[in-house]
Amino acid sequence: MVRVAREASDDPRLTFIEGTAERLPRPDASADLVISTMSFAHWADQGAGLAECARVLRPGGHLVLSDLFSIWLGPTLVGSRRGRARTRGRANRLIAAAGLRDPRWHRLAGPIVATVTATR
Repeated sequence: MVRVAREASDDPRLTFIEGTAERLPRPDASADLVISTMSFAHWADQGAGLAECARVLRPGGHLVLSDLFSIWLGPTLVGSRRGRARTRGRANRLIAAAGLRDPRWHRLAGPIVATVTATR
């Protein structure tokens, strides 16, 4: 997907990089915007990943995080997904712990797919 994004864009302001959420290959305060779509549930350490997003964002920069968030997601209660931030409440707590502020939620598709935006 990174290759496709690079090929589709001719905007010199955009940078597409590969890395894990927990170790973003960017300097501190070097990004205005961090976007994650449909991968948050798979991050090895969601708290560390959000802390990295906050680290690379400039003051006033924005995080946009889209994924499945619902109290109806049973896997958040048992098995390997236990403890994952798959509800708004859990995600809000991790966002605040990472030093991000003003989380705002937006419904994307039905009651499950949502986006949260937050500011550094």
